[in-house]
Amino acid sequence: MRSGAFKIAVIYVVAGVLWITLSDELLLAMQKHFDLGVVLFISSIKGIGYVLLTGILLYQLIRLHTRRLAESELRYRSYFDENPNPMWIIDLRTMAFSTVNEAAINYYAYSRDEFLQMNLFDIYPKEDRHRIYTAIRELKPGMNDNGIWRHRKKDGRLIDVHLTSHLHLTGKSGNVMVIVKDLRDDQISLT
Repeated sequence: MRSGAFKIAVIYVVAGVLWITLSDELLLAMQKHFDLGVVLFISSIKGIGYVLLTGILLYQLIRLHTRRLAESELRYRSYFDENPNPMWIIDLRTMAFSTVNEAAINYYAYSRDEFLQMNLFDIYPKEDRHRIYTAIRELKPGMNDNGIWRHRKKDGRLIDVHLTSHLHLTGKSGNVMVIVKDLRDDQISLT
């Protein structure tokens, strides 16, 4: 994002310097062929021309930059949404699911809306709550190997999973992205 803003600023400065230099040279050349009143009139409106042209240029550059950012965001979002492992993001303040990927929806059998109305504790057995609080307090910024946990699927079945998380703090709040690996998958792939 910074490099895009820097490029736009550089283009604006270069366009401004070229405009001033070339338009002044053009006005000097015009003095030989036109009445002084015409040259002064053109000189007075060249600033308006500069504002209009650079406004259009800035609009196009910002539009192009915004489109590229949106495409980049969609590409990176797809890495989350289309990941074959169940993943979600938890709001640390509320412990609510902020978003879940398609693999989590398929694996746990909750719909996206059901997930987004739940919090982290809804997929764990009640007896694991103290362990969850402890694990959350021990999270460090960046990647965390959270070990093996029991989760409850929508049908009530308990499964063993290995969790990896990434803590991202913003001010006094933050989010945790969690990647779930079914332990049965490991056993299947090893045989």
